[in-house]
Amino acid sequence: MQIGDPAVGKTALTQMFHSNGQRFPKAYNMTCGVDFCVKAVTVPGTTDAVEFHCFDVGGQDIFSEMFGSYCEGTKAVLLVYDVTRGHTFEACGNWYSRLLEATGAEGLPGAVVANKVDLRERIVINRQVGQRMAASMNMPYFETSALDGHACDEPFVELAKAFAGGADQP
Repeated sequence: MQIGDPAVGKTALTQMFHSNGQRFPKAYNMTCGVDFCVKAVTVPGTTDAVEFHCFDVGGQDIFSEMFGSYCEGTKAVLLVYDVTRGHTFEACGNWYSRLLEATGAEGLPGAVVANKVDLRERIVINRQVGQRMAASMNMPYFETSALDGHACDEPFVELAKAFAGGADQP
C-alpha cells in the first residue's frame, strides 16, 4: 500500500512502476478513494517472483472514513512524501500510525520514498533528514522521480527481496 499526503506522486509512482517506466500521468487527477494494480517483480539473483497488489490510497481528508477498509490485509507500505513540501514529510508518521491502527499491526515492512527529487532547486527536505526518519521506522530510504522515471522500481524491488521465500505477498 502506498500512503501519503495528496499530490506527493503516489499515483505517478505506481503508474511508472506498473508500466515499466512508460506511463507518467500528464495531468494531475486526484485519486478518488483507491487505485489498484497488480505486478509481479522477480527477486534479483533468483527465479522467485513476488506479486504486488498495489493499493494507491487517495490522500485527501474526504477519503479518511474509508481508509480503514482499504487497509485490510496490508502486508507492506510505501510512505511517500514530496521533497519540495515539508509538511508532506512531517505527515508520514501520522499516515503510518493510522495504517497500524487500521490493521491492528505493531509494525509493517516498508520503505520511505522521497519523491520529486528531479526538482533539485526546490528541495526542502534533504536526504539526511529522510534517511533519519526511515531509520527510526526501521525502513529503507529511497529517492525517486516519477516524472523522469528515476528509481521508481527500487522500493518495490527492495520489498520483493524482503518477501522472497515467504508465504505472504505484499
